[in-house]
Amino acid sequence: MRVLLLIIGIYQAANGVVMLTVPEIWYSAVPGVPETGPANIHFIRDIGLAFLAAGAALLMASRQPHDRRLIAAATIFLGGHAVYHLVEMAHGTTLTAAARDIMMIVVPGLLPLAAFLPGSAKART
Repeated sequence: MRVLLLIIGIYQAANGVVMLTVPEIWYSAVPGVPETGPANIHFIRDIGLAFLAAGAALLMASRQPHDRRLIAAATIFLGGHAVYHLVEMAHGTTLTAAARDIMMIVVPGLLPLAAFLPGSAKART
């Protein structure tokens, strides 16, 4: 569990850092984002802070996996973001966009919930 939390924490925190430091590059580099409309740099940085905070919580949880509050805090944003994308997919999207969102958003956003599954208690101790 620690390794999983570490990897997802790095992934999410790195995304947040890129959104904060080079939002224009992030906007043009992430597949599907330019199709959502013109870049709003302030909004990209706001969301970058959320990714950074969630990533930091998961990184802390990787050192203290027994403290599920850290995972829960990160999952409020990451899980909510993942579910929101699933809802959008249910209202119609291309297969390519759905596959991309599942791999880049849904799986990394919901995977920390594995810490709450039965049998994961051994990993937390």
